[in-house]
Amino acid sequence: MTQIIDHGKWVPYQPDQLPPHAPPNALFARRESDGVDWYDYVRDPGSFTADGVKFTVMWHEAHAGWIVGAAVRDPTMLHPANQLVREIIDYRGGEPQTELGNRLYDPDTRRLRDRPPPLPNPLQPLLDRLAVIEARLGIAP
Repeated sequence: MTQIIDHGKWVPYQPDQLPPHAPPNALFARRESDGVDWYDYVRDPGSFTADGVKFTVMWHEAHAGWIVGAAVRDPTMLHPANQLVREIIDYRGGEPQTELGNRLYDPDTRRLRDRPPPLPNPLQPLLDRLAVIEARLGIAP
């Protein structure tokens, strides 16, 4: 069974004073639960496992669910503002982004699943009829 670690929900913020060497347009995020800064967290060797796959998850209204965004082994490649951060510590699959990206995630059960197929376009019958009419009138698409 896949073990997924919860690294929290991260929100954007602007520090009162920029850290040394930070460019003026740097983006910052902190964990909602305790205010820990993302850059401090990601630099702490105890935050993540060395071989685990780290991924971000964002709520999507259109899907009424949490969707996996970035999935990587190197957490410095993530910027989690307005997202959840999770980690699969026993990941045995192939390329993480290809296999995990765009999947549904359930924070309560800590499970991933495939998204259902998209619903058919309710306007498609009307569009098909319109295409036939345009073809009869000689109107190019």
